[in-house]
Amino acid sequence: MEKPQIAVRISPSLLDKLNSYIEKTGTTKTDVVINALAQYIGCIDSVPLTQRMAELERQMKELRDLVKK
Repeated sequence: MEKPQIAVRISPSLLDKLNSYIEKTGTTKTDVVINALAQYIGCIDSVPLTQRMAELERQMKELRDLVKK
């Protein structure tokens, strides 16, 4: 099944922050937007389990990096 596509406009500063985030975490813009939107509107259960697991692994890595500092 083909997934619908949407387009949004964001400020250049928000795009810079998004690009920095995906570069730092190795995730995709799509994954970040889907996770953020699902959390914001309260339907995180609709995000595929593999994608939620990837986000948890990314968060764990971020925490480990903070602890090492």
